[in-house]
Amino acid sequence: MMLDYVRNRQQRLVDLSQIGTKQLMRPAMGLAALLMVSLVFAGSANGETRSGASEGEMVRLAEILGAVHHLREVCNANEGQLWRSKMQDLLRHEKPSTDMKELMVARFNRAYHQHRLAYPRCTGQARTDAARFLDEGSGLAQRLAARTRG
Repeated sequence: MMLDYVRNRQQRLVDLSQIGTKQLMRPAMGLAALLMVSLVFAGSANGETRSGASEGEMVRLAEILGAVHHLREVCNANEGQLWRSKMQDLLRHEKPSTDMKELMVARFNRAYHQHRLAYPRCTGQARTDAARFLDEGSGLAQRLAARTRG
């Protein structure tokens, strides 16, 4: 009887992790697409400088990418280095000043390590946080892209 309870509990845990992975695929791809749009900023191509608010949003986007990099990885999204690559693309296309680049990289790494310590394995809260970060990052990418377009 106890063995049946343990088997059923293990099966439910596996099923929950599969559900979480499927639910996060759509927002992740949406953020990836929006991030690609935001990387084609006119400001970076024209050498314009960013406002303080815009730089703050870029730093926040770096933090989100770091957090999502760990959370998606721990919850078996099988995306490999997608989020780290997006961060590298962001730096390459935006060409921030040396100080700004160091700050963005530091915030990416800090968010990654904070979430790695907080979530050594996938939990319901890890999936919730990942979805929340993806939504926030999507909105941020849209705002940044809109500012440079018009």
